[in-house]
Amino acid sequence: MAKLESYLHDGAGYQARAVLMHLQRNRCIIESSWDEKYHCYRAEVEVARWENCREQGYVVTLRNRKHDQINIAFFEYRNTDSICAIQWLQDTINSPNIDTAKFKDVYKNKYDVSHSVGYHQYSEMGDWIYNQLKDFYEKEDKECWKNS
Repeated sequence: MAKLESYLHDGAGYQARAVLMHLQRNRCIIESSWDEKYHCYRAEVEVARWENCREQGYVVTLRNRKHDQINIAFFEYRNTDSICAIQWLQDTINSPNIDTAKFKDVYKNKYDVSHSVGYHQYSEMGDWIYNQLKDFYEKEDKECWKNS
């Protein structure tokens, strides 16, 4: 047997793990990406660990048909118990991380996050992340289909 506090612990904070579980439970399915011909969803959300010193969490990425990529890192904020997210556009081959991210207009300092929620509001953060992914995919995908 393992100790409860360390079981399935990958280094991310428990609030970030709760947000990830919320996203996994809802499977981040973007209904509008259903491909009738191949019987699958075209939108595939990927996840990796996000490591920034005391801010330990995850980063989710999603590509659209044009291969544009949205990235959303989420973690427990280092100075409070809130859950924060940073959202930016950047194409990457490997998982984006704090050393390779090109944030441009966001995260100029530790207070400049894209979204934050209070302590234990993981489902609210999960819903916000899902909506950002869905909006990105649907907006970009409509433009792609229009031009095909």
